[in-house]
Amino acid sequence: MVWSSKKNIEILKFLAIVAFLYVLLKMFLIPVVTSPGFKSFTASLGFGGYFIVIGYTVASHVFAPLAGTPGVLLGVTVYGIKTGMILLYLASLVSASINFVIARRYGRKWVTKLVGEKSMKEVDEFVTIEGKGALWFGRLLGFPIFEFISYAAGLTTISFKSYMSITAIATLLMNIIAYFVFKNMDFQSEKGIMIWIGTIVGVGVVFGYFIRKYIKLKKHKILK
Repeated sequence: MVWSSKKNIEILKFLAIVAFLYVLLKMFLIPVVTSPGFKSFTASLGFGGYFIVIGYTVASHVFAPLAGTPGVLLGVTVYGIKTGMILLYLASLVSASINFVIARRYGRKWVTKLVGEKSMKEVDEFVTIEGKGALWFGRLLGFPIFEFISYAAGLTTISFKSYMSITAIATLLMNIIAYFVFKNMDFQSEKGIMIWIGTIVGVGVVFGYFIRKYIKLKKHKILK
């Protein structure tokens, strides 16, 4: 196997991204969110802190280049897994509707402006596999690329009612599963945070692998 091949270059890029995220979490994000000063600050915000988590998460979904990890991290480390998942669920419903409306009303041109030319390739891939079955699959396992799926759905022919119904049910189901899986996890510890983020990244990798296999299979059938 030649190391200059496209496949191996993609693997190296992925490893570089994982290494960058690890350093970012280890050296910056985790020390900040687990510090006594930060906890005191968020406690002083009271109910307003909820809106910060929801607002940032929505913004990260609408403006795709904005990293969504801080919102996901803050939600569970500051407020615990139960409240955190509720906040993230509410944020996902708001952002999902915004993404869909932008794509449906303003089209691909505006979506490209919000996600960037490079990320638009991800959106275009999902557009090619439109359908309720694909959306169910995407919402159940594709939460690491939630916004791309939302924009893609808006560029297809699916109705807003069907889209939001699937989004609400599938996302709620995954949040409930996440709660029961991680309810005994200590999110104030470095280990707990790393496991939480690692799980999200891992699911994203698995989802990306299978969805690309499905896209290739579908394109092959079309060419036949």
